[in-house]
Amino acid sequence: MLPATQRCILLRAYPRGVPAESDFEHVERPVGEPRNGQVLVETRLLSLDPAPRLRMNAASRDVPPLALGAVVPGRGVGVVLRSCHPDWREGDVVAGELGWQEYPLLDPAGLRRVDPALGPASAALGLLGPSGIAAWCLLRIAAPVRRGETVVVAAAAGAVGSTLVQLARHDGARVVALVASAAQARFVRDELAADAVLDCNADGFPVTLDAALPAGADLFLDSVGGAVHEAVVERIAVHGRVVAFGYISAYNGDGGAPREYGRIFRLIHRRATLSGFLVGDHAARFPEALRDLAALLRAGSLRNHEQFIDGLARAPAAFAGLFTGDPVGKQLLRVRGT
Repeated sequence: MLPATQRCILLRAYPRGVPAESDFEHVERPVGEPRNGQVLVETRLLSLDPAPRLRMNAASRDVPPLALGAVVPGRGVGVVLRSCHPDWREGDVVAGELGWQEYPLLDPAGLRRVDPALGPASAALGLLGPSGIAAWCLLRIAAPVRRGETVVVAAAAGAVGSTLVQLARHDGARVVALVASAAQARFVRDELAADAVLDCNADGFPVTLDAALPAGADLFLDSVGGAVHEAVVERIAVHGRVVAFGYISAYNGDGGAPREYGRIFRLIHRRATLSGFLVGDHAARFPEALRDLAALLRAGSLRNHEQFIDGLARAPAAFAGLFTGDPVGKQLLRVRGT
């Protein structure tokens, strides 16, 4: 029986630095009834991603700030409980923007059906969802890799980075993986079998980076920015390519522009290219990406690495852990049993 109320987590205050529990508010709200064209969904899983942090800032310039008192955004997997839309039925398993709440009432335009034939429902938020699709589009569209090239991936332990490491190795590249802790280094070395794994926070990082890149980096796939970005760009190969698709090093800043990427002289001298990447630009290729990723998963060429945290109440702490802990693979929050 459907409960009368649901738990929701709202943004109470704009964080200063790493988000704290006090920046969020846990509330009970009525469960809504769908109107014409709407569906009521029961949230089962939520994806923990760093990107929503960019909206938790009143001074945000690149994305619209999240209003105080709004439900915290978050992609999720759920089940349609009630439908007032002809294309959706009760029992459909869906993925999309559900937010940090138990029973979102939604316009289904932004939802997609989860195909159980492709893999587990959880994978629809990671390897067979936005993370895997982003990695596929990076290496199949934005920056195809050539066999024997040296590819640097930062951050290599995360959901996108771990898929990039596996895809690049599958394509015959030599992969240098950059991580932020010893625990992440063990994961990338033992589970992903990168050719070289470097902890950017360890003593002597520039020296180990020199040793790992004797001929420079042919391709640098960067979601970190800041000092890590500059260190690799200093070692970019002639005609090398740099693709920036995130800057997590600045996500907990004051909302201004992140530190300028790279040293322009180095890029010019090496005739290297620097380009930005947004996965949404390649939506027409998403079905192809999913088919290819699912085939690689079935063949054993890709592995789906997930970590689960239980309970909606733990969402704020788990979210903060993306910036301060040792997350590896795809981070998922179990809201309800799957």
